[in-house]
Amino acid sequence: MSGPLVTVGVPAYRGQDDLPITLECLRTQSYQNLDVLISIDGNDQESARACEPFLRSDTRFRMQVQPSRLGWAGNTDWTMRQRRGEFYIFQQHDDQVSPSYIADLVDAAARFPDATVCFAEMHSSGLRTLVQPGVALSGPPLQRALTYLENLDHVPFRGLIRSSALASTSGLLLADFNPFDSFGTEIRFMTELALLGEFRFVPGPIYYKRIHGENIHLTRRKWSEQQKLLAWGCFGAWMIEVIVPVGETPEQRRHLLQTVLDRFLVIKDQWRWLRTPLRRLTFSRSAALQPLRTMLDRLKKNERLVQATSGRYMVYEADNDERRAALLRVIFDRLKSEGRFDPASLQSSWDTLEAEALKRFSAHA
Repeated sequence: MSGPLVTVGVPAYRGQDDLPITLECLRTQSYQNLDVLISIDGNDQESARACEPFLRSDTRFRMQVQPSRLGWAGNTDWTMRQRRGEFYIFQQHDDQVSPSYIADLVDAAARFPDATVCFAEMHSSGLRTLVQPGVALSGPPLQRALTYLENLDHVPFRGLIRSSALASTSGLLLADFNPFDSFGTEIRFMTELALLGEFRFVPGPIYYKRIHGENIHLTRRKWSEQQKLLAWGCFGAWMIEVIVPVGETPEQRRHLLQTVLDRFLVIKDQWRWLRTPLRRLTFSRSAALQPLRTMLDRLKKNERLVQATSGRYMVYEADNDERRAALLRVIFDRLKSEGRFDPASLQSSWDTLEAEALKRFSAHA
């Protein structure tokens, strides 16, 4: 087998029905130099048995049965840390990829040695049909990170990650109040990678994702308001820890803090792209446009479309002073308790930073 070794991490839990299809998809990839690492969570023996035919017939497959429950983030992080390859790919146990997926991404990585991630288009099907090309990142490190902050794009996480870059990250951190979910941890991880190199989009290969109702991001709809508040606040604190220290001066770091807080506390108007052109039309009050206005009103009430346009990671809306104050308290409490962010780098204190943020965001009614 030629070409760099690629470790494909396959974390699984209660996946016995889907694993044979996914593993066969990996076994028949046109790229052969693979290290397929299956990590079965929570001593799930049924899933482990579903993998045994591949372990017996193909030496490229190996498996670890975790004795206790790690959750998806902990289990995925375990596969990252046990990688052997020059590259790593995360493969969800119930998703598949096109036949030349790995070969195409490896070829792109050879052409773009400065890229930390080479990724492909994601096609989702099932409860929702959606094509997501993802967002490529280029330019200086901070520009890449801020672009990623704006989009919170989960598509590149399924791409080919350079192991040398992965080794310079914190991996997937766990939220102590909800370690089995650890909402936003892969986005934090990808932001670290964005600071280390470019994200290259590769046309051709496809990642096929199934939306079947049990996906982690769908289960979050059942969270209580308190759960959503804690998760969104922890996520915001994580992004501050990664992005703000990149500033070269205290003033720039203060500005970056405001930028990250803006992203988590200010509600974005996802319909501006459609409404603004309509407003600019000189005959915008014409009865001829009434059908368009009616259509827009209907679209704004469509739950699936709202979720798609506002981003799957928006779980908590700080839409009044009380909710913004609560969210800021969570963000600053997480920053203090984790101990990875020093307010002295902004020539300030926790109390001053929090008071300034409360004053600033109370204006966003």
